[in-house]
Amino acid sequence: MAEWFDLDREEEQAVAAFMARVADLRIPDPGSRLPAAAELWCKAKLLRQWEAERRAQWPLDIMQRVEIAGGLVAAGLLLYWSLPYF
Repeated sequence: MAEWFDLDREEEQAVAAFMARVADLRIPDPGSRLPAAAELWCKAKLLRQWEAERRAQWPLDIMQRVEIAGGLVAAGLLLYWSLPYF
């Protein structure tokens, strides 16, 4: 098989049989059935959590931009004040 992956003959056959079973699996059509109530509940819970995280992160994102702008203004003022007067 591969040089870094040592399998004996039986293990190779087992892996090949497993991969053949995986290849034969049928993927169900997502439109053929209605989602279970538990699935809908989990998705709704995730969406609520993501929305809450987005709302909590928003002020931090704004403050980061303010800090960067303030740092640039402060660096500009320090540069201006450090220049010699002619």
